[in-house]
Amino acid sequence: MAVTYRRIESTDPRLKRHIRHDDASWNYRFPTEGLSIVSAKHTRRIPVLDQGNLGSCTGNAGIGCLGTDPFWVTNVKLARFVGDFTLDEAGAVALYSAATAADDYPGQYPPDDTGSDGLTIAKVLTKAGEISGYTHTFTLDDALKALGVTPFITGVNWYNDMFNPDADGRVHPTGGVAGGHEFVADEVDATNQRVWFTNSWSTSWGVNGRFYMTFADFGQLLSEQGDVTIFTPLTQPAPTPTPPVPTPGDADRALAAALRHNNWIHERHIGDNHKVAVAGAAWLTAHPDL
Repeated sequence: MAVTYRRIESTDPRLKRHIRHDDASWNYRFPTEGLSIVSAKHTRRIPVLDQGNLGSCTGNAGIGCLGTDPFWVTNVKLARFVGDFTLDEAGAVALYSAATAADDYPGQYPPDDTGSDGLTIAKVLTKAGEISGYTHTFTLDDALKALGVTPFITGVNWYNDMFNPDADGRVHPTGGVAGGHEFVADEVDATNQRVWFTNSWSTSWGVNGRFYMTFADFGQLLSEQGDVTIFTPLTQPAPTPTPPVPTPGDADRALAAALRHNNWIHERHIGDNHKVAVAGAAWLTAHPDL
């Protein structure tokens, strides 16, 4: 399996999320079958964090998500968070430090403020026993459907114009990329097509530390090698791999063309040819895009 890694150059010390995509993640897709995009807000049980000038946004996002229902309720009831990953800024820094030790980027915090990524954060939390595992979504629609069920962390490009939200909390991904950032998605407003997030820059930023994007703007950022990482609560079993649906290849397209040639599958046939024609027609029906 291939792993894509790219460090995003940053003009702000807080923006140290890196792109790290593993092909194996496609085998761990959040199940959105039967779900619709519905409005939902997931209750945050801990204060908004403040990473200061440390590039610990990934760790802050991880702790912020764990401090939001259903994870807060799950882990408090199970007497979790008695170790290093406490639900506060110290825990966020500890998680960030552990991620920098677990990833393969040069350096480790402290003293090197290397940055990290959401995938590594999820791996560290799973190994620590704080979550049972993690899944992903790969389209805007699936991300929005998942957000109706659970909060998640998301890593995207952060643009210069996003530093200053509108009075109502909206940010605009315009003005050039300033770096990469990770934060918590915890609310979807299906009526107004807005996604709300909690940042880690204190309550003095945005609307009490929160901001929103339109569906279209969030979709734009996800298309720019953004990612969605969804934690699995301890009350649920660890996700099991589901192989991705294979994309049609040249052989499939050639077979479809041959079956359609001179309307062969609709001709009258007898014996084995009849069986082949029936099977061919069924196969074409199951592959309408070919």
